[in-house]
Amino acid sequence: MKKIAYKSHFSFRKLPQNHNDFDINFFLHEVKKYIPESYILSLKNVNVVNQNLYSLSNFNFFPKYTHYPNNNVLDVFKLFIKNFINSKRSKSVIDKGVWILDDKCNIYYHWLLDSLQRYMLLDESSKNYPVLIPKNYENKFIIEHLDYLKINYEILDEDKIFKVKNCIIPSYSAPSGNFNENILRSLQDLFLSQKQNKDSNDSNKRIWIDRVNTRREIVNKNDIEPILKKYNFQIIQTENLRIEETINIVNESDIIAGPHGSGLANILFANKYSTLIDIREDDDNYRNALFSMASALDVKYYCFAKAILDKKTEKIYLDPILFDNFLEEILQK
Repeated sequence: MKKIAYKSHFSFRKLPQNHNDFDINFFLHEVKKYIPESYILSLKNVNVVNQNLYSLSNFNFFPKYTHYPNNNVLDVFKLFIKNFINSKRSKSVIDKGVWILDDKCNIYYHWLLDSLQRYMLLDESSKNYPVLIPKNYENKFIIEHLDYLKINYEILDEDKIFKVKNCIIPSYSAPSGNFNENILRSLQDLFLSQKQNKDSNDSNKRIWIDRVNTRREIVNKNDIEPILKKYNFQIIQTENLRIEETINIVNESDIIAGPHGSGLANILFANKYSTLIDIREDDDNYRNALFSMASALDVKYYCFAKAILDKKTEKIYLDPILFDNFLEEILQK
């Protein structure tokens, strides 16, 4: 059975605060985006083996719900055959479960803003169903988030077939990098409802979310860190923090900045008076997920699209003078 959760609609985004610094075409193609309908499938007797779902009775292996949309369907089918052949033939039966994962879910951004938004499509009765987590998708932040949000889940053993008698499969709430604003705000509310309110002397602070040993790490940090210190930015690495710490730090910050990437997805926890500074490559007019997200959350968005990417090392260089001038200009506003 298929139940429509949200009808298709258009999402309208606010231009960056410093949009006059850009050729208008840099963002114009993202100002109005079509968001397809989202829905929930309620199915009987769906089998799970590792990261694949299948139903022999319906001759379906559900590739659009288990793998990122740019995957080749034939490749997904081959993976399913491999998992099926390698699996133990005895089945375990699960009475009910929810499937919200795909092959990108082990990337922080895609877990937080694709998988969990699929969960938010569920009605209250369906949220009693455990989220099904194959063993190869069990990682620190997925389990930590589910525990923090008090979401029930069940870890599924590797290479074992599980028959789910009552299986619920939400669609994506929007194409990745785009957002159904109602769902995004509901997810934000869910996280912040768990936040422990406490007196803090750290309000109105500025944070820089660093990237380490990953793509778009800044190669000339020795030049950039003194500039950040000059403007009172605290440098943090969210992958080293517990979710409670990340939420508190981001929510109590006035300005959140850093190289474009998963770390900045934590603006989900930002307060409504905050500002995002997104450091992007000089030829990047297509990675607009954070621009779209900031607009949906009413976070002020600034873009510094002057980073130079070394395609061999995948690290970026920031011109210290341009960066210093940029910060000086926007922080005076």
